[in-house]
Amino acid sequence: MDVPIQHVIGTVALIALLIAGGLAYTAVTSYIEAEAAKRQLDQIAEYVALNLVELVSLVNYANFLNNKTMMKLINLPSDIGGKAYSITLINETTQGKGCYVQASLVVRKDVAASSPIPLNSTQTPVIFVVDSKGFLRVRGEDSRVIQYSSTVYGGAQDVVVWAWKKDDTATWAGIGLWKSQGG
Repeated sequence: MDVPIQHVIGTVALIALLIAGGLAYTAVTSYIEAEAAKRQLDQIAEYVALNLVELVSLVNYANFLNNKTMMKLINLPSDIGGKAYSITLINETTQGKGCYVQASLVVRKDVAASSPIPLNSTQTPVIFVVDSKGFLRVRGEDSRVIQYSSTVYGGAQDVVVWAWKKDDTATWAGIGLWKSQGG
């Protein structure tokens, strides 16, 4: 049974065309999915940044001094398109970029968005906690603490932004989790 070479070439070309079409479809849908995720991450980063500014401004305006931590629970989506994401507070003032909030997918770091934290430079200087972890007590609350960190993961329950006016020279602020003291 002889198969003409034209049929073999035609069959191989058809298979290659189907594979190329499938790869093109995958690339286009992946790009569209990444762009949609970037838009959502941008909204999340902006939401967290604006809540930080709001809380820092409130603490400075109210002039709370010494152990008066203010916090705000923020509502974040549990995932972005079925994928986990993280929110990171970044301080790059030495590089001239300032402080900003970055939201990124955990599995694809190239899908990320950031939002600057717009603060008035004439106010009390703000120190964003970006390189340490710990616990912060809130006055009047004995059973829960803020577990602060430079990174929190979306979908975690009770994500908070917090601010604390240490003294007249500095206000501390950051992100974290509102947790029971036992765990």
